[in-house]
Amino acid sequence: MTTSANTLLYGLVGYPVAHSLSPFIMNRAFQQIGLDAAYVAFGVRPPMLDSAINGLFAMGAAGINVTYPFKEEILYHLDVVSSDADLAHAVNTVVFLDNEVHGFNTDAPGTAMALELFAEVALEGNTVFIYGGGGSARAAAYGLLERGVARVVFGMRSRDSAEMVVERYRYAFPEQEIDFAILGETSARNWRRDAVRSAGIVINATPVGMIEPGNLLEDSDWIQPHQCFFDFVYQPSRTEFLQAARTKGAKTLGGLALLVSQAVESFRLWTDHTFDVKEMAHAVNLFSQAGPAPTKGVN
Repeated sequence: MTTSANTLLYGLVGYPVAHSLSPFIMNRAFQQIGLDAAYVAFGVRPPMLDSAINGLFAMGAAGINVTYPFKEEILYHLDVVSSDADLAHAVNTVVFLDNEVHGFNTDAPGTAMALELFAEVALEGNTVFIYGGGGSARAAAYGLLERGVARVVFGMRSRDSAEMVVERYRYAFPEQEIDFAILGETSARNWRRDAVRSAGIVINATPVGMIEPGNLLEDSDWIQPHQCFFDFVYQPSRTEFLQAARTKGAKTLGGLALLVSQAVESFRLWTDHTFDVKEMAHAVNLFSQAGPAPTKGVN
């Protein structure tokens, strides 16, 4: 990769980011379209986000991705926020335009794209159970509801948080069914079981299974062969969540599909160009197998 005095600067802001795959994806995509641009991973310690955003804006950066732990905090540094990012209360893509900073959430369309393109799952009228209530889970719900899923159930640990999330989504999508199940409540176990078993798509949008082994699914007997299990974790590629689903004959999809699908949406926002998502996923897979594994974040 060569740079010039006219090189456009893009990057990833998060902490830590040393092992992110996003620089490989974006720099490869820039090269494919012949754009004089460079994408750099910026490890920003949490107290320094304000200084980092102001500095990038002052230096004329064109855009950034935002990952853990800043997807919510970045909202306070934006002038314009897209409707999906506003409802999800999470931003993962920023565009610097003239004197304004615009925020978007490409995890929303990226989730739908990944399921349709990589798993060949029909979304219209389908039902979804999502483990998690954080930014990634809320964005996924938005993207899937936008594509016409009939029902979304959030699996969350906090009743207060779950009620707030569901209230916002019911207001935004009054024609669709949105509910929650509280994880860990013994009295609600049968309700969780029925909600998981009746879902056509089951998503893990939490970090569980990423750094240490773990699986939020309480009983493998809840898995049905016709279901699709989608784990947003992309390292390791074979999580306990997905292994349990494979054992029962269900369709599975790993986090690399989301990583690339949300990346193409960020790339489009920045450049008005796209790239071949499946070809990029293949290239990223080969690259990741040859180097150190990423440890945190979607980007």
